[in-house]
Amino acid sequence: MVLWPFVLVSAFLYNGIKVILNEGFKFHNLLSLGFGIFCVAYLVIWPMFGHFTDKNIWMYAYGYLGSVTVYFLLVMVMYTVTLTLNLVHLKLPKLDYIVVLGAGLNGTEVTPLLAARIDRALEIYRKTPGLKLIMSGGKGPDEVIAEGEAMQNYAVKQGIPADDIIVENKSTTTYENILFSHRLMTPEAKFGIATNSYHVYRALVIAKRQGLKCVGFGAKTRWYFTLNAFMREYIAYLRITYKLQLSVILALGVVYMAFAYLKI
Repeated sequence: MVLWPFVLVSAFLYNGIKVILNEGFKFHNLLSLGFGIFCVAYLVIWPMFGHFTDKNIWMYAYGYLGSVTVYFLLVMVMYTVTLTLNLVHLKLPKLDYIVVLGAGLNGTEVTPLLAARIDRALEIYRKTPGLKLIMSGGKGPDEVIAEGEAMQNYAVKQGIPADDIIVENKSTTTYENILFSHRLMTPEAKFGIATNSYHVYRALVIAKRQGLKCVGFGAKTRWYFTLNAFMREYIAYLRITYKLQLSVILALGVVYMAFAYLKI
């Protein structure tokens, strides 16, 4: 149990280096490595500053920053648990539609990451009589065709009847994926969302904010890509819930300012 933090940090550092080697040195590929370095700094370097902050205003600043860090780590733990629970389905729910969220293309073909999302949806489709597939994704500035159309082509090649596929080809974000796809459904329809496992919870949060109730199905992702993608999704979740996060940060600030004023 004592070694667990070190194992976790090592995993993020190793994963971060592997992502950079496989995907290139880009900002969005630095997240897991950056988090690993931050954890090392927090566990090893940060405690050293505590010796220089005794009985002065910096003591409260030190405590405040430490509390904020611990808070966001706890939020990450809760986020991970919630994400995992939303991937578990003891019984397949009765659905009318399943929305497959788009991702980037390789020319006119789906990428392995997007193919995994479609394959996950096809698993559900084959187990659910009458289910309709909604392939959701517009045409990006660097794309030849809309993602939804490429996704339809892939599904048809897998033997899925074109009549069972609905194409949504206008969306450019996850928010629009869900919003525009829902408009193509019949009233009171029950639906699910198929995407990569690390993306499921944020998609469900977005759907809930649109007043929609649905379930999520996660596709497997290459391990080396998962941790970095998880960090990206966690940051996106914090951005969605920024009002709550700011409220907590400000509340902690008020508490520490009160401690400093009262010299507790």
